[in-house]
Amino acid sequence: MKSNTAAVVTGGGGAIGRAVALSLAGKGHRIAIWDANEDAAQATADEVAALGNGSIAIGLNVSDPVAVLSAATGTFEMLGDIAVLVTCAGVSNPKPFAEIEPHVWHEMLDINLTGTFLSAQALAPYMRADKYGRMIFISSMAGLSGSAGHVHYAAAKAGIIGFGKALAKELGPDGVTVNIVAPGIIDTPMIKTVPAESHRRYLDNAVGRIGRVEDVSHVVEMLASAEAGFTTGAVINVNGGAYV
Repeated sequence: MKSNTAAVVTGGGGAIGRAVALSLAGKGHRIAIWDANEDAAQATADEVAALGNGSIAIGLNVSDPVAVLSAATGTFEMLGDIAVLVTCAGVSNPKPFAEIEPHVWHEMLDINLTGTFLSAQALAPYMRADKYGRMIFISSMAGLSGSAGHVHYAAAKAGIIGFGKALAKELGPDGVTVNIVAPGIIDTPMIKTVPAESHRRYLDNAVGRIGRVEDVSHVVEMLASAEAGFTTGAVINVNGGAYV
């Protein structure tokens, strides 16, 4: 992992984002937490600071292009060179297909997919200038296998996969890798939005348990390392073997 650089974690106030931020801080990164919940962002930033790392918390909606560009500028000014982006920001609002109103559809894509696009577009110039960068997008098993009651969520997460694969080809010559992590059911507050029948189906995996946030953050840490420079455009399934 390139030392003495900053990492941006969108959705860093959430369970997976917090675990990712602390994992990257443990490897020496200064951490910028971008989150719509500014109090949650600050709580994670304070934990990072307690480890002795520089940190900042920025409250923003990742689907707002002006706010994202401002956050990118502020992060660079306060923390220096930005080497890593991890997009954990996302929402889940389960509804039967027939009940999904257009505004719910658009909100799902705006935060999950457009937020990933805007964050990557805002930070790519800093990485390209350094000829080094690591982008890791958090997708979902739902983006690969689908999920009843989550067609809008699955569409957004599948979009992240296609976007990440294409971007990997575009940024590769500049030394920037782009990879996608697709978690299965992870023990976070969002799990409460998943129907009980899905819990039973996803528990029927090779490992036989629900995932932990650390299962995701350890994979992110590996993909964010300097040693992962020949891995790009990959989709890493973190689901205990539920979907192979």
